[in-house]
Amino acid sequence: MNKIVLWIGLIIAIAFSRDNPFDPLIVPKDSIRPYYGETKVFDEAEIKLPSSARLIKKIEVTYQNIDGSIETQSIDVSGKIDWKMPIKISQILEKEEINKITQKDDISTESNNIYIKYDGELLKDFIIKDHDGSRIVLDFEKNMKYYKTNKIILDKPYFKSIRYGLHSNFIRIVVELDGSYVYNIKKLQNGVAINVQ
Repeated sequence: MNKIVLWIGLIIAIAFSRDNPFDPLIVPKDSIRPYYGETKVFDEAEIKLPSSARLIKKIEVTYQNIDGSIETQSIDVSGKIDWKMPIKISQILEKEEINKITQKDDISTESNNIYIKYDGELLKDFIIKDHDGSRIVLDFEKNMKYYKTNKIILDKPYFKSIRYGLHSNFIRIVVELDGSYVYNIKKLQNGVAINVQ
């Protein structure tokens, strides 16, 4: 009788076993980090066409998403070109505007960094992603000195606005971003520094 129970148990265990028992059952939602070590920011590139080229027809860009997937977008264009002049693609036109420092109350931004002044412990932080962009949520221990009743519009590359919420035992600060990013947070002596990529 014991042998029969043992055989039945073994058959059930084999039937419900996973291919690799070391694979985690739950994969963190945002466990994939972008860029795979790439730290250099793209400025510009150029392509030289052969002397036989006369018309431009399409521009195509292949890019990597924040989740690691690869996609391509193209735009149909039409026009005469001079093959002696290289075609350039860049994203440096807004560099001056992006690097401009903005300071409002206890907040300052510089490029893809935001500094929030706060005298109190950061209790937790997380990110919420939706179709309009992302929001970084920061919960600080309560300190009414830093509570603002209004929404602060930043209207900067990366950072759209900041909202404050008062709860019974903490203050919530929500940083609204203009797109989908991952973030790194560093605790400072008098607040936090957040970098988005």
